[in-house]
Amino acid sequence: MKVVHTTAWDVRPGKVAEFMTNCQQASEIQRRHGVEAIHLVQSFAGPLPVMTYAMVFPDGETFGKFMDSMPADPEWVAFMAAASADPSAKMVSQSFGQDLMS
Repeated sequence: MKVVHTTAWDVRPGKVAEFMTNCQQASEIQRRHGVEAIHLVQSFAGPLPVMTYAMVFPDGETFGKFMDSMPADPEWVAFMAAASADPSAKMVSQSFGQDLMS
């Protein structure tokens, strides 16, 4: 059964283009580690106008391997250091669960 990991972000004013570029860069690295699909969803309603970054994995085993391999990827470590130096967004929430319709 597929699993989905989401992270909701409150993007800083004037930083949408930078945030989207960061998402694209992150997705290229993450796909090499087993992510099957990535979605970036713009919220139009709710407590905050957030963007939700969703990663879809074919199964829990692939997600586990992803979590184990990402911290050792030098490109990911460099990306995170650069993105964290002047963040374009603030993390609002994260979730992880099974896709019951897959």
